[in-house]
Amino acid sequence: MGRYERAAKTSLKEATALASGIIDSVRHDLRREEVRLEQEMIDRVQSVQSILNEVASIQDAIIAGSSEVKRDLEKAKKKLIKYGDKELMITQIIGSATRLGELRTLHLDAVKRIQGALARPPSAVEIIERMTKDLLKLSGSWEASAREIDESISDVVDANAPIELVELSRELNNNGYDLILAGDDRSPENIEAARSKIKSMTGEESNLNNHHL
Repeated sequence: MGRYERAAKTSLKEATALASGIIDSVRHDLRREEVRLEQEMIDRVQSVQSILNEVASIQDAIIAGSSEVKRDLEKAKKKLIKYGDKELMITQIIGSATRLGELRTLHLDAVKRIQGALARPPSAVEIIERMTKDLLKLSGSWEASAREIDESISDVVDANAPIELVELSRELNNNGYDLILAGDDRSPENIEAARSKIKSMTGEESNLNNHHL
């Protein structure tokens, strides 16, 4: 096994270990956020549950009280029409107005209580906002780990030519092989042609032209 193959296997082994690590890390972080989100949402609902139930009962009582006052008022109106009982009507009007004021005060108090409960932090929206920010912070850590994986994989292939390839190129280009290839015709033109042939066959001439372009 050559050194590049050994290096490739080592790099891929490291990349695999890093990948497993980041998967475990992400899974752990997400599970932790899930547990926290679940608990915060449960706490949020439970914190207003008793008040919601109490306010709901008050609202039902307000409805029942309003209906009762309205019925009594309508009865008094009928008696006024039928018997001309103005005193009863006046008493009923005053009583109904007083009762309406009491019911309205009760309603406003219930509204304040429920609004206060809903405004108590953290709200459900704030919980989600908190989680989103936490996930953004965590993603920075995940990205850093992911870069390590990419770097490990990129190390598998070295863009630089192996030293053996460089040494072979120097051997062919610098040790008179162009003269041998030129044969008996040692004219500058023929030697240059032999040199160009070597460079063309080794791919160096093409690389030089591409670099020049």
